[in-house]
Amino acid sequence: MIVLDDWQKEVLACEDDILIAKGRRIGATAVMAQKAVEYLMHHENKHPTSQIICVSLVEDQAKLMIAFAIQYADKKYKQYIGKKQNKPTLDRLILIVNGNKRILQAKAVGNTGDSVRGFEGQVLMVDEAPRMPELFWAAAKPILLTTGGKIWMFGTFCGEEGYFWERWKDPDSRFRKWNKSTEEVINNRPISEGWTIEQREGALKLLEEEKKEMSELEYAQEYLAIPSHNLKHFFPDDLIEKKCKLDLPTAEEIKTILITGQRFSGHDLARMGGDQFTTEVLWKIESMSMYGNTKVKIKQIDSFAQKRLTTIRNEDLIKENDLKWNNEKIGIDAGAGTLGVSVLDHLLDPNCPIRDKVVAMNNRQVSLDDDDEGKQKIFKEDLYDNFKAMLEMGELELLNDPEIKLSMRSVQMELVKDSHGITKVRLFGNFAHHVEGLVRAAYLAHEKSLNLFVCSIKI
Repeated sequence: MIVLDDWQKEVLACEDDILIAKGRRIGATAVMAQKAVEYLMHHENKHPTSQIICVSLVEDQAKLMIAFAIQYADKKYKQYIGKKQNKPTLDRLILIVNGNKRILQAKAVGNTGDSVRGFEGQVLMVDEAPRMPELFWAAAKPILLTTGGKIWMFGTFCGEEGYFWERWKDPDSRFRKWNKSTEEVINNRPISEGWTIEQREGALKLLEEEKKEMSELEYAQEYLAIPSHNLKHFFPDDLIEKKCKLDLPTAEEIKTILITGQRFSGHDLARMGGDQFTTEVLWKIESMSMYGNTKVKIKQIDSFAQKRLTTIRNEDLIKENDLKWNNEKIGIDAGAGTLGVSVLDHLLDPNCPIRDKVVAMNNRQVSLDDDDEGKQKIFKEDLYDNFKAMLEMGELELLNDPEIKLSMRSVQMELVKDSHGITKVRLFGNFAHHVEGLVRAAYLAHEKSLNLFVCSIKI
C-alpha cells in the first residue's frame, strides 16, 4: 500500500474549500476519491443524506474518479456499499450509513455544465478545473446554493485565465490552496511497498525524457505546476461553441451521405499506453451557386476513440472505417515513430485494399513556406492553420461532442527558439488526439486536386 504524502494527509483533514494546482501524475485523483468516501462516511450530523457531485469534462475522467472511490470503499467500508438497486455503477457510488444514502455522483459536464443543472449537493468536486469554461461555473455553482456546501477543485494549469486561475491568484479567496509539482512529489514520496525505489527512479527517468521533448514553458505547466501567460489557446472558446453544433447522422442520412459528395478520414495512432487512437470522418459536398461558382461545405459525420491498441488493431480500425464510409483519402501521421512507419508500411502493401487512399502526413516535416515574420514552420502548423481557417471561414462544421470540444480547448501554442536561434511555433495538448485526426481529414478535404501521389507529402 502507498504511504500517503504529507500534503495528501493535509487534504484529507481539510474542512475548507480546496484548490490544488498540480503537476501531472501526483496522485490527486486517488486522494480526492478517498476524501470523498471519508466525507460521506463521517458527516452524518451535518448532512444525513450527503451528496457529492464530481464533475469532469469527459466521461472517462468521471468514471476514473468513481473507480478509485469504489476501490477505496471496498477495502475500508465494504459493508456500507449499496446493494441491488443501490449497487455501484460506472458513474455512482452509494454508501448506506444508518439507513441513509450517501451518494458520490460523477457527471461528464462537457462545456456548458447543463448536465449538472437540477442537482443538489454538499460538495462540488471539479476534476481538471483549470480547463473548465466559464459557462460551466455559471451552471454548476448553484448546486451548493441551498446547502452552503464546499468546492473541491484540482488540476494542471492551462494558461492564466478562468475561474480556477482567478481563485488561485486571489489571496483573499476562501480556498485552502496547495501547489505541488510532479518532481517534488516523486522525490519526497515515502518509499514503501506501493512506492519502491525502482518506481521512483523509473518516474524520474520518464520526467527527464519529457523535459527533453517539451519546451520549458510546457514542462513547467504540465509537471512543475507553474502557469504561463505566454501559453495561449489556439482555438478560442467562441469558435469551438459556434462550430461544434452537428448531431451524428441518422441511418437515413447515412444512405444519402454514401451516394453524394466525398468522405475523408484522419487518424491519430495509439500504442498500448494511455494514448488514444482516433478516427474523424468529414463529408465534402460541392454545389453550384446561382452565379456559377462552386460552393463547398464540409461536415463531420463520424468520430471514434479507443485506448491501448496493438499495431495490428490500429490498421484494422482504419480499414473498418473505410469499409463503413468508402473514403476518398485517408490521412495518418507516418512520423509517429516506429508505430507510424510500421502502420504505413502495412497499409501500403500491394495486397492492402486501401493502399491507394492512404496519405502519409508527417507532423514534423518542415513546411515549404515560412511565415511572414520569418519564423520557420513545420507541416503540423500548416495542418492546424488550415483547419482553423476552414472553421473561421464557415467551410467546416463539427460534431457537438464534448470530447471533441475538450480536445480543441486543450491545444495551446507558444513561440520557441531552437538551438540555431530559429523561432518556431509549438502546438501541444494533452487531449489533442481528436484534433490530430480532424486536421488531417480537413487538409485532405480542402485540397483542390485529390489525385495526389502518396509520397507527395513526404515522411
